[in-house]
Amino acid sequence: RLERLQRVVTKLQMESGLCEEQLNQADALLQADVRLLAAGKAAQRAAELERDLDKADGMIRLLFNDVQTLKDGRHPQGEQMYRRVYRLHERLVAIRTEYNLRLKSGAVPTVVPAVTTVTTTAAVPQRPRAELEEATLRYLQDLLAWVEDNQRRLAAAEWGMDLPTVEAQLGSHRGLHQSIEEFRAKIDRARADEMWGTVGQRAQAQCPLCPPQTSSKSRLRHLESLQSFVSAATKELLWLSEREEEEVTFDWSHHNPNMTAKKDSYS
Repeated sequence: RLERLQRVVTKLQMESGLCEEQLNQADALLQADVRLLAAGKAAQRAAELERDLDKADGMIRLLFNDVQTLKDGRHPQGEQMYRRVYRLHERLVAIRTEYNLRLKSGAVPTVVPAVTTVTTTAAVPQRPRAELEEATLRYLQDLLAWVEDNQRRLAAAEWGMDLPTVEAQLGSHRGLHQSIEEFRAKIDRARADEMWGTVGQRAQAQCPLCPPQTSSKSRLRHLESLQSFVSAATKELLWLSEREEEEVTFDWSHHNPNMTAKKDSYS
C-alpha cells in the first residue's frame, strides 16, 4: 500500500512539473498577444492559447484525483501535494481571467485612450466604450469572487486538535497566505486601469474589493503561536507519559533493593 501511494507521489511531482511548464507557455503566449493588441495589431496566438489552457485544465483535474488518493490513504505528503496542485489551479484561473478580459474580449483597458475629438488618418479601431467597460467589469467581478471565496475559507478554517493536525493546518494556510499576498498585484493592476474609475464602483457595490490579507495574517500568526504551544505541550505530555509508565511498572515492595534510590529520587 505504501509503495503504491509513493508511486502516486512520484507521478504527482512529475506531472505537476509538466503542468507548470504548460502554464508558463500559456502565459507567454498571452503576454505576447497583449503586447500586439497594445500596439494596435491583431492577436495571433489566441487559438493556441485556448488549447494550452484547456490542456492544463485537464491535467489539473487528474492531479486533484491523485491528491485525493493520497488523502484517502493518509499519506504524510498528501497535504503538501494538495497545496502544490491548488496553486497550479489558482494560476490557471488567473491566466484564464486575464485572457478573457485582455484578449478574448479584445480589450486592453490600460492602453485605451480617453475619448476625445481628434482627427487622424491612421486611427487604430477600438471596441465601443460600453463593451470595454463590460469586459473590465467581468474581470473585476472575477477578482471579487476570488476574494469572497477565500474569505469564506478563512472563516470556516479549522485549527486542529493535536500537533499533527495543527501543523497540517499551518502548512495549508501558508500556501493560501502566499496566494493572497500575490493577489495584491492583481488588485493594484485593476486599480491602475483607466476603466477602474468608471466601473470599479459598480463592482465594489456588490462586494468590497479588499483582499483578506488582514484575516490571513492574523490566522497565520495565531497558527504559528498555537503550533509552538502545542509542540511544547506535546513534549511535556510525552515526559509525563514516560514517568507514569515508570511508576506503574515499578516494584513497590519492600523486597525491591532499589527502593532507597527511589526514595532519594522522590526527595
